[in-house]
Amino acid sequence: MDPLRFDGQVALITGVSTFGLGLAYARLLASRGCSVVVNDLGRDWTGSENTPGTDEAVRLIESDGGTAVGVTGDVVDEADRIVRTAIDTFGRLDVVINNAGAGGSFDTMVDVHLRGAHRITEAAWPHLSATGNGRILNISSNGSFGAPALPGYAAAKGAILSLTRTQAILGKRIGVRSNAILPAAWTRSTAGIEQPGFGEFMQEHFPPEAVAAFAAYLLHADTPLSGEAFAVGGGLVSRVVQAETAGALTDDHTPEAWPALIDQVMAPGDMIVSKSLWSQLDSFVGRMSPQTRADWDEIRVAPDVDGKVKA
Repeated sequence: MDPLRFDGQVALITGVSTFGLGLAYARLLASRGCSVVVNDLGRDWTGSENTPGTDEAVRLIESDGGTAVGVTGDVVDEADRIVRTAIDTFGRLDVVINNAGAGGSFDTMVDVHLRGAHRITEAAWPHLSATGNGRILNISSNGSFGAPALPGYAAAKGAILSLTRTQAILGKRIGVRSNAILPAAWTRSTAGIEQPGFGEFMQEHFPPEAVAAFAAYLLHADTPLSGEAFAVGGGLVSRVVQAETAGALTDDHTPEAWPALIDQVMAPGDMIVSKSLWSQLDSFVGRMSPQTRADWDEIRVAPDVDGKVKA
């Protein structure tokens, strides 16, 4: 198989420190011909300020023979300037990796992880569209399954999955693809977990380069996937979906109807995976009564519609 190359392309990667996933993404893409713009604000996992990693990241990439520039800035308040650096320096933008993250308060984590990903993508969108084959990679987390000690982190990373699916729908007609990964790797954030032996375990079994390899595959121009999410780490990749059970249907619209039906509601069976709100509604109505389905067919909104419903 021919190597997956990124010659002549430009990538913007946010949250690039001096080690961890951001740097691994940037170094791998640069090693395969991509010009990279690396961004960092300088904020540790406690939310405190530290020295931005941009200059050192650029040095490391260039020492490998790659092409890179750095831009220090806040992904929420300075997204336009960060994206403009890529355009002013290289004249185009093909790839965005929304990797920036931070600890701290609930609001800080939602701002950096979620609002930052949205703002950077919003600023980059016309440039990604202009290439006809723009690609976005949003970094979610297994924290999206629930993180008792970090509700802000869990909320933001869960929302990233919905943001990714929406970007994929909006990008379908203009050649922009968006996917998300839930990485397991040795990073600045996992380095802060104090469980004895955890750091050594992560360093041995979950190098960031293993995640970067799959990320580069998702971001390659020939990879058609969009609107998907994957758990990635240590060489293992699995698809992550938001799914429904087949459920239970009753004409008895009282609370007393549900004790006898709740086991049917909860039974996994064949899970149903929907790609959009209209896809979910179409599937949901399809499991209802014949009359409901017939009435829906009269006014049905196509499952793949990407615009707002108009009155």
